[in-house]
Amino acid sequence: MNLLLSVPMLVRPQPIGIYPFPAGLLLLPEPDTQTDADRAIAREAHEALMRGALPEIWPDAWRFFAAALQGDREEAMALLTTQDVAPDTAVAAYNRFVLAGDAGDLAAALGATAPSVRIMSRCAAFVQGAVSELPSPEEIDNALDAELAGQAMAVQAAWYLEHHAIAEALTALTQGTILARDVSPVLAAQLLAQRAGLEDSAATAESLWQEALQLAGDSPLPGLRAELLCGRAMVVHQESESLRHRLVEAIQLYQEALRAGIDRDSHPMMWARIQANLGIAYVSMPMSEAGDKLRLAVALQAFREALTVYDRKAHPDEWASTMLNMANAMQYMPSAHQQENLMQAVEAYEELLTVRPRAMDPVGYARIIANQGTALAHLGIFAPAVEKLTEAHKLLHWHGEPDAAQRLLDQLEAINIQLATAGSA
Repeated sequence: MNLLLSVPMLVRPQPIGIYPFPAGLLLLPEPDTQTDADRAIAREAHEALMRGALPEIWPDAWRFFAAALQGDREEAMALLTTQDVAPDTAVAAYNRFVLAGDAGDLAAALGATAPSVRIMSRCAAFVQGAVSELPSPEEIDNALDAELAGQAMAVQAAWYLEHHAIAEALTALTQGTILARDVSPVLAAQLLAQRAGLEDSAATAESLWQEALQLAGDSPLPGLRAELLCGRAMVVHQESESLRHRLVEAIQLYQEALRAGIDRDSHPMMWARIQANLGIAYVSMPMSEAGDKLRLAVALQAFREALTVYDRKAHPDEWASTMLNMANAMQYMPSAHQQENLMQAVEAYEELLTVRPRAMDPVGYARIIANQGTALAHLGIFAPAVEKLTEAHKLLHWHGEPDAAQRLLDQLEAINIQLATAGSA
């Protein structure tokens, strides 16, 4: 690895890969720092960007980056067109290509005198879909170092994932993390998060999420800490196997994620995912009379919050899963308004049947009407309850779910006994 590649026209280290696209691919040129005040502004702005924060004052040469972060590509392009990035305008051409994808700008960037800019241009061209092949690992190794190489390895991992080469993608992300961690810990944290999401081993994934949280530290990058906390919480949750202490740990992580600077407006999908998972974790807690009512009430509220984001048409899978969990929680929640809760659960199941028709998903349909039948039985509305439970039993039996089918058969027998007893009385 050539570690002596600091390019005079680029500030190092770069905040590459830290911010969302397109800003996350832009390169910062060396600003004009003729005075001590200019140098102080550039230094403070650079330190802020490397932490994932927005500078209070921007150097003039970086105002295009500020515009890109605000989503104003036209302003960013205008600034890049009028500003003269000495000594090599290939950096400005590179940034214009990232923002607009113009083939002429790409050609100019690929003609840069600095090998690092040429290799980064090829990586950006792949991300933009302008080319289908990446620089070889040897080319990356010879031209890039530290955070630039780390970002190139992240792009390499994306190429491997496109070709279903998971092991190679994991290796690329591991190498990228090693390259970036000393100079760009926020980038390294994001690479670790990508790797954690690909890991088969829950223990390894949890360790990676934890390491990512440590590297991210107190970075104010919007959504980063919440994403990392949610990732770790989901691994802990999935591996809890209803163990109380692990479920408690998952709940605490979900709650911490919700307090990590996000809300429904700023990060709606992440916020809804955390709320939905928090509700599931509460429902999964081993039941004890003292805490049942409170936990299920919190779970219901979490599901309702998630459903303020999840839309039946825009997010059908998330909406259906959350609706089902909410209806199930309603059915079993101890309450002075038990009948009202059961009626709401019956209505929620009915609404779910509109997106899970029998012909499309017979097993999913059977599980919904089984739950609906149970709720009707709790309400004492036995005729439709028996009808739905009977249909669910047949479907589950036909589709290879004998245990679930047997449980419904047992439930039907219990209802028949109850009806016979009531008839005798």
